[in-house]
Amino acid sequence: MKKIILTFLAVMGLFTANAQVECGTKVTGPPIRFSTKQQDSLRAILAVTTPYAVRVHITVFADDNGTNVAATNANVMRQFNNMVNQYQPQNICFILIDVRQVNSTDLNNHDADTEEADLNAYKIAGCLNIFIHNSLPGLNGTAYAIPNTYLSLSGATVTSTTNLTTMGHEAGHCFGLYHTFETAFGRESVTRNSANSCYDCGVDGDLLCDTAADDPTDPNGQVNSSCTYIGGRNDECGVAYTNPPTTNIMTYGDRACRTIFTAGQGGRMRSMMITSATLIPIVADNVVFAPATNGPLTYTTGVGQDSGRDELYISNNTTDNYTVSGTAVRNLVSKKIYLKPGTRFAPAAGGQVHVKVNPYCN
Repeated sequence: MKKIILTFLAVMGLFTANAQVECGTKVTGPPIRFSTKQQDSLRAILAVTTPYAVRVHITVFADDNGTNVAATNANVMRQFNNMVNQYQPQNICFILIDVRQVNSTDLNNHDADTEEADLNAYKIAGCLNIFIHNSLPGLNGTAYAIPNTYLSLSGATVTSTTNLTTMGHEAGHCFGLYHTFETAFGRESVTRNSANSCYDCGVDGDLLCDTAADDPTDPNGQVNSSCTYIGGRNDECGVAYTNPPTTNIMTYGDRACRTIFTAGQGGRMRSMMITSATLIPIVADNVVFAPATNGPLTYTTGVGQDSGRDELYISNNTTDNYTVSGTAVRNLVSKKIYLKPGTRFAPAAGGQVHVKVNPYCN
């Protein structure tokens, strides 16, 4: 009897391990495509204004009593730096507004399918919000929607020293990328010959032609430790998958293999950032003034930020002043920060002002 029980437990353990899904992000809307004309006009804008600086705010959950912290600060920063390096070749950089701990047993054990709305109270406006939970049942991470301004990661994913890309993967969804093996719009064919009747890379799969067609069948189990595709299958036109993108951050397979975005993916993300009403608010201007218009700016409660990619000017005279008092928490972040006459920081108990130089946008 004991042997039977042990065998049952072993099988259940195997089932649980296999039940863990890399990513819970699902396609729910129509395909988001950019025409050639749009791409040409956007390229001119992008050439002048890149790198695009995305504000990031990270919340690490713990239990109500402060125990079971989902991830250490060292692990959070290691994974954040991984993401910085992954996006740098695509002319996208990040402004790290803050990393905070929130004690909530409920959110530390988070069901992404049924409790998404519980995150609303903890979102910081104008930022890509990264939430880290001790338990995210069945998932390594999810971006909830494409595009989006918040994502969730499991603590085990952030702590892992072999999984270096799930944070960047979910951020890719937030910035408008689909899985390379996506089938919501149709299964992508291998051919890149536009004269071929099977040519569909711009309308099927991930809608990008510079990512090779990816076999959507069991995407977790088709790549060996040498980053070689071993599925041996054909596309719908009977053509063999010979070069799936096993090193792409938006695929599955062996996570240690995932290291790159393509130029097409980078262009799509940057285009989304300047055209999507969802994403425009999280991209920082090069130079920011607070107040942005005439008149005083006063904060007495809440958590928020003011930030610029290159320069941040706080206040400009005694009539257009900037005041932080009460329990307000403000994060002021940029490469260069100027505190001009009229700036007044007088937080009470529970209030804070953080003035930080951002090193992640060169």
